[in-house]
Amino acid sequence: MIDKLALSNDTAYRRISGKNHITFNEGVTLTSHFGIPFDRIHDSNINNVVLNKVHDIYNIDDLEKYFESSIENLQTVKTIPDVEFIYAAKDIPLFYFMKFDNLQKFKIYTWLKLMDSDFFSNRVSFEEFKVPEKIKQKGVLLSQVYHDVSSTEIWSNVTIYALLEQLIYFHQLEMISTDNVLIICDEIIKMLKQIENEAIHEKKNGNNIYFKFYQNDLLIMNNTVFIKFLDQKMLFLPYNILSYYYTSDERVCNNYEKSLELILKNSELLSANNKARHLFFNKMYKKVDDLKKMIELQNYNSK
Repeated sequence: MIDKLALSNDTAYRRISGKNHITFNEGVTLTSHFGIPFDRIHDSNINNVVLNKVHDIYNIDDLEKYFESSIENLQTVKTIPDVEFIYAAKDIPLFYFMKFDNLQKFKIYTWLKLMDSDFFSNRVSFEEFKVPEKIKQKGVLLSQVYHDVSSTEIWSNVTIYALLEQLIYFHQLEMISTDNVLIICDEIIKMLKQIENEAIHEKKNGNNIYFKFYQNDLLIMNNTVFIKFLDQKMLFLPYNILSYYYTSDERVCNNYEKSLELILKNSELLSANNKARHLFFNKMYKKVDDLKKMIELQNYNSK
């Protein structure tokens, strides 16, 4: 490790004997070399938390890496017995979009418009935009892997809003045609029907993969992901579009778990309440139908 830290024998001896403290950079090097999460070694009695970061996304190559790492992480999670995966959905989880060609393309188009400065400045329409085949395939695989992982999702009445507002926004800019907006709306309906069916049966894909679907309209969720397995817990906190900080800090995870328990107590498990489920999904379908009617009317008036 002397070579790794670029220390002389005398300096290394002073570190080992405790005469001199290791520097922050040396600590980072050591934890990285031995594969020890940095948040495991800091003083848990102080009000500091060390966060790790999922790599930032600035272009389509970064998005491909994001898909790859997400697939790898979910494949690891699904092999762990009795894992709990809880998604507090401010927006519709990205896993669902990947099954539908036009919906997948639109979401990737939107993400790049928000994250890629070059793509943002270029006036590329939805129709002109082409998703690389390898990205399509990895998106589909990401969706498939998620449906092999038992999970709990918490939605509210506003979870669908961002997607619909994005369609309206790009249509107003004339960057997506009326016909394609209507096609995507139809795919959204299909997506919602699949989610509703899984919520009814509390199973994914008709398999023995449990699925709990909750409605909570007291709070707007924030796309936080909480994973609990064996004796470990991890919390993923969003900070920018698809980017996340994450930590396994025991204090933070335990505090969030307590908050999550309260959120679930104040949420409605929709598989257990036919009336509440029908009302919830009917509102979603109506929002999409209202958007279709608005777009069709705008198109008619513009002729």
